[in-house]
Amino acid sequence: MKSTPLDIRHQEFPQRLSGYDRHSVRAFLNDLAEDFEVLLQRQQEQQDYLTDLEKQLDERKQHEDEIRRAVVSAERIAHELRENAARESELLVAQATTQREGVLRDAHSRAAELESRHQARTAALEAVFRARFAELERQLHDLTLERDRMQAQRLMELEREFTERHSELTARLSGVRGEYAHFLSAYRSLMSSFNEMSALHQLPADTALGAPRLPVHELMPPPQMPAAGEVLPTDGVPVVSAAQDDSAGSHDPLRARETQQGA
Repeated sequence: MKSTPLDIRHQEFPQRLSGYDRHSVRAFLNDLAEDFEVLLQRQQEQQDYLTDLEKQLDERKQHEDEIRRAVVSAERIAHELRENAARESELLVAQATTQREGVLRDAHSRAAELESRHQARTAALEAVFRARFAELERQLHDLTLERDRMQAQRLMELEREFTERHSELTARLSGVRGEYAHFLSAYRSLMSSFNEMSALHQLPADTALGAPRLPVHELMPPPQMPAAGEVLPTDGVPVVSAAQDDSAGSHDPLRARETQQGA
């Protein structure tokens, strides 16, 4: 800038006739100098402000460069991290695949081993079961044969005992029949003697005794086996106890006659 507010205030113009008013021109110049001074101050302030802005812009540019470098570095680090992560993930996947294959191989081998052991164990248990079942069947057959043998032996013993008992009872029955026949013979002889004695010794009419009639005996039925606690009958004649024999003797006329003669 060529003119300053001080130059404007001290500006001198040549004087001529019919020129401007000097005081007015000086006042105008003063006002113009003041306005110009204000403008210069404002310009300076704007210049200072612009300088500050340029400084801030430079600083921000520096910051932007640092930020850009940091961003580039961060991008490079991120890229490296991504590459490292990818490599590590690929390595982990490869390791996991290897481990999975190893685990699968171990599992298949273990399963095959367990299957073979299971089949062997099943075959052994089946063999033991078949042997035990055959042994039990054999024992059952032996027990059945032993039971049949014991039943047959018991049946034979019972038949033999029955035969012996039947023979014994038949022999006893034959003896009883003989004794009964002998008794009947003695009884008839006694009655004949009694009749002869009665004929020799006539008794009063009120004391005459009638000869009892002997019972008529038919053929004896075949012997029967007595039940438990039952007394075996002999030839249809009931077995008389001692008390019944005494009561029957009281009604026997021969025994009553002997009792009266003794009295």
